[in-house]
Formats: sequence, structure tokens, C-alpha cells
Amino acid sequence: MQANERFRLVVRRGPQPNQVYELNKDIITIGRDITNDITINDPEVSRHHLRLTRGAGGFTLEDLGSTNGTFINGQRLTGAKPLNNGDMIGLGETVTLGYELVRPQPAAGAAPVEPEYGMPTAPGPMTRAPQAPPQQPAGPQPAPSPFAYSPSPEPQVYTPQPPQGPPSPGYDYDPYAVREEEPRNTMRWVLIGCVGISLLCCCGTAVGLFLVDSLCLWERLPVIWNILQALGYSVTC
Repeated sequence: MQANERFRLVVRRGPQPNQVYELNKDIITIGRDITNDITINDPEVSRHHLRLTRGAGGFTLEDLGSTNGTFINGQRLTGAKPLNNGDMIGLGETVTLGYELVRPQPAAGAAPVEPEYGMPTAPGPMTRAPQAPPQQPAGPQPAPSPFAYSPSPEPQVYTPQPPQGPPSPGYDYDPYAVREEEPRNTMRWVLIGCVGISLLCCCGTAVGLFLVDSLCLWERLPVIWNILQALGYSVTC
């Protein structure tokens, strides 16, 4: 770790999102009690939850016997563990802190870092170096093959055009509207009418015979009475 590098904790989830805590001491305690160096007032955080100890390469995290536990990147901490830049520290299930390394910015007037891939160091518009045209191989060129592929012309899409001339007055003219033809054959309606009349007659006849039989009116209908006698039907009332 360089002399000017420093570490910090950023609240990613908890009672104060985006709150930044600078780690500027060698030993830092975190908990719900106000006697800690960093106080986080959350029910999942114990009074004395964890401790951070500065080392040669950064800080080492140690749980202080918290009730809901300490987690690093989703894994529960069982002992002291060195932290890496970008680690996520969980206090219980509701508080998450991000461990970040802050590097110093280059001073004004310092030489810029040499970029990669041969890009210019000074700011300015990027220019592309002119490229030489490809050279043709020496010697006679081969004749084009008669079976070489040539793309066919694109098909033309026909778009219908509306007929010319002004529309007739008295109605709204639409050249693309689909018009339904009026029925010209009326024989279908005639057949439907005949079938309806036949059904009506059959129903009327059946109802009439039922009434005649139930009221014993066969003697008042001598023609039907004689036909039934001739057919051998015996009608008794």
C-alpha cells in the first residue's frame, strides 16, 4: 500500500445509504453503541459488532461476537480475515458496507501516464494515419470466371394507385375500401319461407289432432272418422 492511499467504508444498505466513513485510525470499532468509532443505529447491529485493524496491505476484519454475525461477500466470518478492495461487509441481514481503496489524484502539471497502443500523450483530436492502397500482384491478371455470382436486381413491389377522377358527389369515396356485393339470388329466401310455413302447418295439425282427441270431437269430423274406421282404428271417448 502506498503512503498516500487510504481506505473508506460506504453504506450500500442501511439506515444512512451512501454515508462515507474514512478509516483514518489503526484500530476502528463498529457497533450500535455510541462509544464505537463508527456508530450504526440498526436493530441487526450489535452494541460492539466488529473491529478493523490496519496492516501492511490494508485492514483486517474481526467479528466481536455479534448476535447476527458478520459477512464478507455473503460468507459468514468465523475469524480474522484481511479485506480486499471492493469487498462487501454485511452486519446482520439489513446493513451492507462497501470497503473501498481511494488512490490519490495526480498533481497538476505532472507528466501524463503513457497510454497504451501508441495513442498520443497530449490531448487533441485523434487522427488516423493514411494507409497505402493495396498493391496489385505483378503479372497477368486472371480472366473473370463466367460462373461468377452476380446479385440479381431487387424485385419491384407493386403499390396500387387509386383511380383518377373526382369522386361522385353525395358519398364518401374510398378507393381501397372492400365493398360487399348485394345478394342477387332470392331463391334462398323463398326456400326458407316455404320450410317455415311447412313447419308451422305441421305444428298446427298436431295441436289440432291432440285437441280433437282430448275433447272427443271425432264424431263432428265425419270425414276423418270414416278414414279412421276404414283404417281399422277404434276411437273411444
